[in-house]
Amino acid sequence: MHRCYFIPITDLNDRDLVPGWVASLARSAGMGEDTRTAVAAILAEVRRDGLTAVLAWTERLDGVRLDPSALRIPESALEAARLDLDRRQPELMAALRELIANVRRFAEGQRGCLRDLELPLPGGGTVGERWCALKAAGVYIPGGRAFYPSTLAMTVIPAQVAGVERIVGVTPPRPQPTLPGAWGVDPLVLACAAELGLTELYPFGGAQALGWLACGEPAVDLLAGPGNRFVAEAKRQLIGTCGIDALAGPTELLVIADSSADPAWLAEDLLAQAEHDPDAAAVLVSVDRGLLEVVAAELQTRVAASPRRNILEQSLAAHGRLVCAERDLAIALAQTWAPEHLELCVRDPEAWLPSLTTAGAVFIGSASAEAFGDYGAGPNHVLPTDRSARYSSPLGVATFLKRQSLLRLSPADAAAMAPWVQRLAEAEGLPHHGRSAALRAHHHH
Repeated sequence: MHRCYFIPITDLNDRDLVPGWVASLARSAGMGEDTRTAVAAILAEVRRDGLTAVLAWTERLDGVRLDPSALRIPESALEAARLDLDRRQPELMAALRELIANVRRFAEGQRGCLRDLELPLPGGGTVGERWCALKAAGVYIPGGRAFYPSTLAMTVIPAQVAGVERIVGVTPPRPQPTLPGAWGVDPLVLACAAELGLTELYPFGGAQALGWLACGEPAVDLLAGPGNRFVAEAKRQLIGTCGIDALAGPTELLVIADSSADPAWLAEDLLAQAEHDPDAAAVLVSVDRGLLEVVAAELQTRVAASPRRNILEQSLAAHGRLVCAERDLAIALAQTWAPEHLELCVRDPEAWLPSLTTAGAVFIGSASAEAFGDYGAGPNHVLPTDRSARYSSPLGVATFLKRQSLLRLSPADAAAMAPWVQRLAEAEGLPHHGRSAALRAHHHH
């Protein structure tokens, strides 16, 4: 007799219960003291010994001995993987190209919206700011439970469109190389790198790879891309050495549905989320208890038949939720949780949209399944998790740019500003600031 995965339907009918409900979904993501200590030790060694330490830790943790004289995967190997994929699986290669084209189109649209600023001053000078591309970025392509060419595209393309000069990719190797000479890296990832024009790809991952990107010879300005708890903790410890895109925790989905939604669609959307990993959270909220009951039954049937049944059972048992709630409580719940993904499978999704500002990505209407976002309709799938969508944004072109402020004063502007600047500076006890301004005023006269 197999376990019953029927998720009980809970009622949420009191706004005061929302914070507790959200707290029940918190997942530690394993950021315990042991993870912190292990990562600190790895980073200290990489800071001291560079690539030697990276290779030692890769052998110890991944069981792969890399050749120090031939670390970077040659472009010929990337190109060979692309030609091979084109020959053996042309439909898959075409799908990959579709994803790349859509993500690039979206990123170019984002770049077009980021305008430089210039405001005139009365004396003829200007104040403003401009967007500048980072010089070097490191992108992490996860390779533990699965390989993700889609994530490679999602991280590399915005960096390319931003104008980053040097993009360095790292990805963990497999213990037994699947292809001769391909360093144990998945051929689909190699082919995707070639298709993107990413020329620097290294076959190591984990905290050691991030340490090398930030402190070693690439000395990147920013680390981007999701990973496991060791990767997230390494990024956290490297803040300040370089920038990071975000600290990615386990993935999460909130679906708000009404009686217009198809229960089979809803069940598959929840399973698509739950199949990522045992810590993933898949939540359905509806005012319609009958709908929730049908979805619960659908889940049971589909999990029993799934090739990923083991992960689905763990994830749904721990973090699956079916919640019966009125509209205003559904909104309060979404706004408090700030889920990474939010699907609106309701009759009039546009009417809900203005109230729902905290989710990382919103999928508007029943046709707009989250899977389309994951696989390249355009918007990025590297999104804020663990309630950080309250204050942070999806990965995008702006992630790889920074603003620089510009001040261009004419002598007349300097003369006009100097008296009040001098007064303020003296009031703050900084007389040389005042004199520095005043000299410009006297010079003008």
